[in-house]
Amino acid sequence: MKKIAFIVFLPLYLFSLSNPYTDLPTNEKLNIMINHFLNIALENSRPSFPQKKPLKDDGATLNPIKYELYFNYIQRIKAIRESRAKEQEKINEDYIGKIGFYNGKLKVLKKFYLKDENLYPLLQDSVNKAFKVVFGKPEFTNIIYNEEINRLEAKISSIKIYDVADFKPLDLELFVYKGIRDEFIKYHSESDIKVRFDFDGEYLIFKDVIFVFKKNEYVGKFLDSVKTKIKLNIKINDDIFQSSEIGEIKW
Repeated sequence: MKKIAFIVFLPLYLFSLSNPYTDLPTNEKLNIMINHFLNIALENSRPSFPQKKPLKDDGATLNPIKYELYFNYIQRIKAIRESRAKEQEKINEDYIGKIGFYNGKLKVLKKFYLKDENLYPLLQDSVNKAFKVVFGKPEFTNIIYNEEINRLEAKISSIKIYDVADFKPLDLELFVYKGIRDEFIKYHSESDIKVRFDFDGEYLIFKDVIFVFKKNEYVGKFLDSVKTKIKLNIKINDDIFQSSEIGEIKW
């Protein structure tokens, strides 16, 4: 598993060390990585490409059989080839049908993901992956319990992984059970944190934070009066939902 993870993230590591985008603004780096992960997710959502059935091995030999008369040999070869040609024709017809069904599913899937509400779950996951590459792993810092207003406060910052860009810490109110508040303050580093976003078609807007601590899920609300926004230009590769033309199929 460690070896697989190394192979998967090696390109991202190299991206952070030496890449043509070093001097780009942070938002452009985010756009590049978000679209990278989003297109991978869309590619993985495609149905499997249909496989063509192989021609069955009928066990017949095309070589002359010992003591076989020449006329009988010619007739036997003709019968074998005709039988195989008919079977191949059925296989080709079946395959054409499968390609048509596959193309139909691609069209439905493309139409499905044209709606923002259907694309959003993939986008949200892609944003979190891009966040880790560009900024690092989210973490809570400066956690305090404000007794005057009865509020658990913290900042969300990041632990750099690839050192691509700096993340400006944001203020949060964390909602955890009162009974585990002290334990959480002490062991908050064990939390699994994800930042959630809203998308209005043009901007990603920091919505809230979801985090898991001791197998329970909690929410953190941003306290900044001005919502942090990231301009996002979604670019979906044209060939992801490209139909396969029958003429392109190699028989």
